[in-house]
Amino acid sequence: MIKTIVTGAAGKMGCRIINIINETEGIKLVGATEKRGSKFVGKDSGELAGIGKNNISILDDITEIIKGCNVIIDFTSPASSLEHLYAAAEEKKAIVIGTTGFSDEHLKKIKDLSKEIRCVFSPNMSVGVNVMFKVLRDMAKILGDEYDIEIIEAHHRLKKDAPSGTAMRMAEILANSVNRDLSKVGVYARKGIIGERKKE
Repeated sequence: MIKTIVTGAAGKMGCRIINIINETEGIKLVGATEKRGSKFVGKDSGELAGIGKNNISILDDITEIIKGCNVIIDFTSPASSLEHLYAAAEEKKAIVIGTTGFSDEHLKKIKDLSKEIRCVFSPNMSVGVNVMFKVLRDMAKILGDEYDIEIIEAHHRLKKDAPSGTAMRMAEILANSVNRDLSKVGVYARKGIIGERKKE
């Protein structure tokens, strides 16, 4: 039985993951967390996820429950994900990170710490998107650096980071495939954790 903690348990992804765990044999939810000060701390994670009471209250400190898990599934924010990664490394626990919006410095820390523990890190967990990453890699190698490539994306106004982690991964794949340095050739309309857009 895989014992799992879901961080960001009251968010869209957190609730969906709790639902999937509830429906899947061989995996069990043993803990759920939210950020400090969240109005969801103390609430039942099953009720928030829409599966009914599961008697797993949302906590605001992963260190209180980390010893009882095998893996942490994290879809939170860059700062929270790093905090959870450090805790996972300290306790030698596996972690899955689906958070986006990391700085280059954050990405280096993730790379370094992932040498110590089992870590799955992807800006997009979709099978289709990961197939697209492979196709992009092949396409860029075939076309070479004679082409300019533009990535255009659209999101709901609540999307906080721009470009998205998926778009950044696409850009990295394209640049690496033609031996270009993305930090020198990338041009961005918006970049970083810029927050939700106002309704217009």
